[in-house]
Amino acid sequence: MSKFVIGIGSQRAGSTLLHRILDECTSIYMNPVKELHYFDTLYGVRHQSILTEFSRTQFNRDLKKIVDADSFGFLNKRFKNHLRTNYLLSTHPVTQIDYLDLFRPNLMGNPLLGEITPEYMILPEEGIQHMRREVGKDAKIILLARDPVSRLISSFKLSKAYGRKAADSSSEKFNDELTSIVENEGDWLRHQDELNDYDTSLKKYKKHFNNVLFLYYKDLFKSPKKTHAALQEFLETDVSIEKYTNVVKKKVNSLEATGGVSKPLRKMLEERYHRQTNFLKEHFEREVL
Repeated sequence: MSKFVIGIGSQRAGSTLLHRILDECTSIYMNPVKELHYFDTLYGVRHQSILTEFSRTQFNRDLKKIVDADSFGFLNKRFKNHLRTNYLLSTHPVTQIDYLDLFRPNLMGNPLLGEITPEYMILPEEGIQHMRREVGKDAKIILLARDPVSRLISSFKLSKAYGRKAADSSSEKFNDELTSIVENEGDWLRHQDELNDYDTSLKKYKKHFNNVLFLYYKDLFKSPKKTHAALQEFLETDVSIEKYTNVVKKKVNSLEATGGVSKPLRKMLEERYHRQTNFLKEHFEREVL
């Protein structure tokens, strides 16, 4: 049976970069659909309709690539895995899908399989137990953490970008909108609170899995040698330092330049996430920014 590497969090904390590192710098077969959203949909963290619609969009994009192609060199097993996974997730509820089927036709011949879905971080206890049954208690679990205030601001920027509002949003408007959300404490903010609760997530996963690595977001690219060594030791497989260095030179998926927050709002957020920030400081034994 193949062994698994599962990235579990957190949203806006470097999951895209980690996926590239594991995919391009190791022998791990990373599912080409970066976020499968299998277990979080199965246990109600994400609604089935959201996964279905997203997967349908990806599946149609794959079909268009085939229809528009002049040559078909890209039609390899990896592309077939991408196409097949999106087909399954767009046409079947996750309750009718075997998790391992999402890696076919690359299941055989790959001793190490992996995926990254940030929302797995906030799975309920029974969801984590289900994951353990599927991938085994010796699976390698990687939890990514980021300063809670910076992560929340980045998440809000992303939500505005998805709404096609980011490009014309002034700093003042961005600040006012986020201030209103924080003051009103709606569902979105409560979801962000869960994604900032690294202490709870780390305890739950360590309870059910033998191997859990806790990584800090900026260490992926600010401390490449240290992080490379930590990954190689944890994964028990070779991680190419040359490829790793090249990957992290191009930090991906960044929205740092979009919008801004005032000092009063930042103070409000710092007070809200004081406990979570202190946990990270104590764990990584340095200032978390």
